[in-house]
Amino acid sequence: MTSATLSICDIDEVVRREADEAAKKSEDAWYWGAVGSQQAHAVHCAIGIIRQHLDENGTVALEPCLAALRHQRQTFIEGSYDTDGYAAATIWAILQPFEAAFASNTGTGNFRLRAFLRKRRARRILASSPWTG
Repeated sequence: MTSATLSICDIDEVVRREADEAAKKSEDAWYWGAVGSQQAHAVHCAIGIIRQHLDENGTVALEPCLAALRHQRQTFIEGSYDTDGYAAATIWAILQPFEAAFASNTGTGNFRLRAFLRKRRARRILASSPWTG
């Protein structure tokens, strides 16, 4: 039995949404203070974790990546860096597709056409921001 996987296509939208929110709050730092930079840091950490568990076809090993993201969230919760909880909340939002896939234990299907299209889309996603930097 192979381990469960998740396509980068399934998590790209939430990562981009969180990165955009961090950028907007950073632009409005006069109101948000350091919240935008804390959220941007959390997105950067999450992307780093995801990339560690990602293959060249844009498939993420579900269980180890989920465990690492949960650990990162707990680190933010217990640390002094994230005093208002925005970084932990950012990781929590990014965790949701992982948690859903883990709960359903389906991951990415193995249908040939779907797998081919997901690989092409995954490669485009990985070549774009915020995944490139």
